[in-house]
Amino acid sequence: MKVAFAGLSTASEGGTEFILIPSLKLPAGCDPAVVDALLCPSMRDGYPSRLYLSARISHPGPGQNWSADQIILDRRWFAVSWRTQESASRLLSILAGHLEAFTCKGS
Repeated sequence: MKVAFAGLSTASEGGTEFILIPSLKLPAGCDPAVVDALLCPSMRDGYPSRLYLSARISHPGPGQNWSADQIILDRRWFAVSWRTQESASRLLSILAGHLEAFTCKGS
């Protein structure tokens, strides 16, 4: 992931590891188009992994239920109710699975 994203960093809170992705470019149709993201690649809040965004975005994808508004690592984060494939083990695959929530699958 370090090759794909400049400024990537990791942090831990309450025994949970997070990956901070600054200036993540979101799929086409998202507004805003770029946000900071916080990836939790392990079980959290009843999900096998979670992707938190620095802002609620409007988008054409299926992930419309904004179920999380939390303070993590002293910052406010938002997440949609979205379950990725639990078989995904690579971090980039986990991230891609979460980004599908914001992607329109076409008509």
